Amino acid sequence: MQNKPSEPKTAKSSGEKQVTMLKLVREHEQKLAAMEEKLELCYNELKELNYAHLLHDGMRESTWLKNQTFDLHNWAANYSFIYLLFRILDKIEPRNILEFGLGQTTKLTTQYIVHKNPKAHLNVCEHSLDWIKIYKPELPTHKHIRVNHLDLEYFDYWRKRNDKYAGLLELVGDKKFDLIIVDGPVGGGKNLPRSNVLDLIGHGNLAKDFVIIFDDAEREGEKNTIRKTQAALRKKSIAFQTFERFGIKRQAYIVSQSRVFAAFL
Repeated sequence: MQNKPSEPKTAKSSGEKQVTMLKLVREHEQKLAAMEEKLELCYNELKELNYAHLLHDGMRESTWLKNQTFDLHNWAANYSFIYLLFRILDKIEPRNILEFGLGQTTKLTTQYIVHKNPKAHLNVCEHSLDWIKIYKPELPTHKHIRVNHLDLEYFDYWRKRNDKYAGLLELVGDKKFDLIIVDGPVGGGKNLPRSNVLDLIGHGNLAKDFVIIFDDAEREGEKNTIRKTQAALRKKSIAFQTFERFGIKRQAYIVSQSRVFAAFL
């Protein structure tokens, strides 16, 4: 009885080689992706260090920034954020500031009111009473500085729960803000976080000359809010430009045509 002819060894060997090669290619691609991620992280950290040096050099010459101690770690603002905010306050001198989220940036904005521009006004919005009790005593006081406790209201967007400050429009009334700092409430894990800025634009609370700063602009949720903010401005025929700064975190700036120079501060 004759044995059946065996499959050609060359064909089997060729198939095995292809599988092996594909496996090696995938492993190589994974290693390259991991390396690119590490390189990007290193680059961001170097950018952060550069902004830290720029901030320290700038503060050395400042006559109004008396308390120059900042705790820029974890969820707090980072150096790229603090540096450009410092430059905006120092050079643009906004008159009416609205700040979402009490924190490290408030060390800057409150000192700006007290020591540089006492005619300006600052409204800070914060939902956590515990955080207000801890943090407010560290801040300078002035009749034009208000730290407001606002509860959160919740809404669904893309089948996910989101939140924003309740009663904000009643609080601000017809005030028009030339600097809006969007860094609250907590935005992580939401797909339309910190959306109060949309209400302000719709309600007409944006000054003719303005700067809007979004922290955590690398996150998908914040990207959605930024895109909707741009759309809201277009709907009102308000001309604007957008630019970004980044270190270990990223900030997006939406500015009026008259404030485009802020990108070069």
